[in-house]
Amino acid sequence: MMTLAIRASTVFVLLVLVGCGSGDGGGNQVQPTIPPPVTAPVVVPTDEVEFVVLTERTLDADGDMLGLDAYDLIRDFGGPRPIEAPDLYPINHPEVPHIYEDNDAIVGDHFVFIIHRDIDIDRDRIENDDRQRNEIKSYDKSEEAVKGFENETFIYRWKFKINADMEVSTRFSHFFQLKAVGGDDSQPIVTISGAERSGEDGIEVRYSPLQEDTILERTDWGRVTGEWLEAYCRVTFAEEGDLRLIVTRMRDDAVIFDIDETGLDLWRGEDASHFVRPKWGIYRSILDLNNLRPDEETVRFANFSVSEVMLTQE
Repeated sequence: MMTLAIRASTVFVLLVLVGCGSGDGGGNQVQPTIPPPVTAPVVVPTDEVEFVVLTERTLDADGDMLGLDAYDLIRDFGGPRPIEAPDLYPINHPEVPHIYEDNDAIVGDHFVFIIHRDIDIDRDRIENDDRQRNEIKSYDKSEEAVKGFENETFIYRWKFKINADMEVSTRFSHFFQLKAVGGDDSQPIVTISGAERSGEDGIEVRYSPLQEDTILERTDWGRVTGEWLEAYCRVTFAEEGDLRLIVTRMRDDAVIFDIDETGLDLWRGEDASHFVRPKWGIYRSILDLNNLRPDEETVRFANFSVSEVMLTQE
């Protein structure tokens, strides 16, 4: 009986102490738990148009010092001469491979494209002293599956990463182009480009109805440098064509570009032999030289895919 009484007294004392601590007048008050703020989920845009894939060609790195050489992999994808790299021209910069393979934890095996401001030129075109390039492409000797003809619809996919310290000029630095072959083909049809405007570096999507550039979207340079980006581009090559372009940042799914345009003039050809080709790499003006770093610049690319598709939903 004595033990029960002691236990009852102990419980009573504890209840009194808890009651005292919960009042307004003092004691160590128990702070309420504040739930973390609710963050809205990132909504990644998608292409809602339905289609069936007619053909698909891919280009993937297979590992440094493993499998095929980087240039052989690119030739398997684009044909005998799809590469416009400075080291392939004796009068340009032949001592240094300008496309090689590397690996990282985010995308795995990938290609690295490099450019040197004060050394590299535009292929073997000495007269083109205002620009330089290191690109891959499809061209007239490529198979039909990687060339876009009139009224055909293609989907291009790839990943890319611009080095963190790269600077761009007031002119152009193209990392992707859709370029006509035949007809009025001097100006790219669509590009993803870096450029300085009003003193601020940025990355933008340019559309060119013949000789004039229209900026469809532009965002801050700092949002993309040093980051892996994933790109999706669906385009119908017609005088009133469609463009669906989505670029997201892989680290957090941040939307960099979300473009959905119809009725654009996306065809430059004049006969059945003319086509549109994709180009990836670094192609830039060096007229505004002081705005470009003298250091070696790199853009990394991975998981290229070119698909011809047939739309099944209007």
